[in-house]
Amino acid sequence: MASLDELESALDRERLVAIVRLSDHTNVLNIVETLCDAGVKFLEITVERPEGFNSLGRVVEAIADRATVGAGTVLSVESVRRVRELGAQFVVTPNTDPAVIAACHEDNLLAIPGAFTATEVASATAAGARFVKLFPANVGVPYLQALRGPFPRVKFVPTGGVNNENAASWLEAGASAVAVGSSLVPLSGELDGLLSRAQLAVMIATGSNA
Repeated sequence: MASLDELESALDRERLVAIVRLSDHTNVLNIVETLCDAGVKFLEITVERPEGFNSLGRVVEAIADRATVGAGTVLSVESVRRVRELGAQFVVTPNTDPAVIAACHEDNLLAIPGAFTATEVASATAAGARFVKLFPANVGVPYLQALRGPFPRVKFVPTGGVNNENAASWLEAGASAVAVGSSLVPLSGELDGLLSRAQLAVMIATGSNA
């Protein structure tokens, strides 16, 4: 199990989280293996539906040696404990809940809480979050630029509305990483075109063709 410092350094380097949120989990293992083949190193399996927990466990077992697997849409301390038992190494939330962040730290999980307002960003960092998920990010890059004025040292991860067409703009504006969801992995779990989309996302995030 990686330390929080190691996870932070890895995300600083990779700068990309692929969000796997599915309405049909039939292809989940094929999806994550394709993402790994493309070079994606951080995979977020969302657990807002009961089947998400099952998929998280299966994914960890299948590809934990190839990528860092985390849980998304985690809303409670109880869920933090559950995803930790399933092998998650990071936790992403849509909101800022200091109790959830504290539970992540107790379990050596990297917490990436969601925040939108300046007050929420301040609360997330005060609770010890090393990264802050800017959500929803469909307000556009200028909003990140405005937040970075009072919060120049916060490591923002824009999420929601980020895709291969605008990811570079977010990173150039100072985002530490970007999280890409349905534009990369569709809710249906359709595999067509996934490898090429993921390869492009990795190239944009890392600035290389590797």
